[in-house]
Amino acid sequence: MATAYIPEGPRPVWSTRWVEWGLLALCIAVVMGVLWRYGQQVRAQSERAAVQSTLGALRTALVLDYVHSMIPASSKAKAVALTSASLPNPFDLLQQPAANYAGEVPAALLQEVAPGRWVFDKRCGCVGYKPQDIRALDAPAGSQAVWFTVETTGAAPQLRPIQSYMWAGMPLE
Repeated sequence: MATAYIPEGPRPVWSTRWVEWGLLALCIAVVMGVLWRYGQQVRAQSERAAVQSTLGALRTALVLDYVHSMIPASSKAKAVALTSASLPNPFDLLQQPAANYAGEVPAALLQEVAPGRWVFDKRCGCVGYKPQDIRALDAPAGSQAVWFTVETTGAAPQLRPIQSYMWAGMPLE
């Protein structure tokens, strides 16, 4: 019995092996894209949590300074009433300065401050934070930072947002 001779022709360019590797690469690319997006969301949420933590420390420092000024022994040494012209810099009241505090910077010079830094504008008595990724912040167009004003209402000074801010879909207070 004779076998038929089948001549070898050119090999197909798209063998099943190439298709399998291509599908694997596509799956890996999709997973990497999803993980990158999830990582961006987690990063925005962690930055928001750090901002909330610093705001809590500043608010506590303002309240403790107010309570300390109400003690009779210290009231003689500190009989200055808080007015809008003498609002305290909350960062000066902290035991340890915040690691990302850039100092007293007017709002007009905020573009010179690196992202992820806190500033204090003594002209308005405002505390500002310049986010690392401004896209995570839902603020009016052109806004580079979130601003909080130090208000005195007859009681302890308070930090209040100048306008409502949404950060990663959650309100920033």
